[in-house]
Amino acid sequence: MAPLAGAAGAACMILLFLLVPCAQGQGQPPEAPEEAWAEGQPPEASEDALTMLLSEGGCGAFAGLVAATAGVGDTFREQIGSDLGLTILCPDDEAVGTFIPRFHSLNVDEQVAVLLYHGLTMAYSEELLSWVHWEVSTLDGEQMLTIPHHRGRVILSPWPPSSRNKARITKTVVDDDHLAVYLIDAVLIPTEPKKLDFFWDFLGPLLLVIAGVLALFLLWHALVYVWSLVCRLRRWCKDRATAYVSAARVTPHGQQEH
Repeated sequence: MAPLAGAAGAACMILLFLLVPCAQGQGQPPEAPEEAWAEGQPPEASEDALTMLLSEGGCGAFAGLVAATAGVGDTFREQIGSDLGLTILCPDDEAVGTFIPRFHSLNVDEQVAVLLYHGLTMAYSEELLSWVHWEVSTLDGEQMLTIPHHRGRVILSPWPPSSRNKARITKTVVDDDHLAVYLIDAVLIPTEPKKLDFFWDFLGPLLLVIAGVLALFLLWHALVYVWSLVCRLRRWCKDRATAYVSAARVTPHGQQEH
């Protein structure tokens, strides 16, 4: 009986050692989205992971708009998996709350354009943003975004620049090779495309060219006319001088004969 009891006790101890690691693994909390992206390679860019990442970064309202607008989340996740990666300029909850009434007044295409305008076509690190001073491409595909700097702060503005629509980066949420997320203090609105004016966009330049040619033509004739006047004046002065010299030579001789 003693050997059987010893074997049973040993078997129980082995089973206990096997169960303890499993229980520890199940008790560990899931890895945070920021930690997952910080490993150098993005995890599976699911909709829930991206929404959680943006929400924990301080822009849950923007994440809600992205999730509720068809096609925007898919575009973001596809760009994350590309070679260049993605930068998300995420407006904070206060900025989105102020913009919500205007957002709902837009049509579906305009809503998609506004949300995609907050995504850049590559992952811009903090170091890269510190010396970028030119226009960058957005996921909107038609609109550009400028990144000027003012007193060490990164200022975002639509292109062409607008003093009424600017945003500042207030926090870095994620800075990775595949994904960069920055919290901003305002919603960026794409500049409305300039409507073509047939007269000024087509006839205007043509009229300017015609006016320039006509001005050159008139200037040439004016110069020719002035030059002819100068030549006549010189000829008249020369003739008068010749006549005076001739008169000066003839007059003393005539006086002597008188």
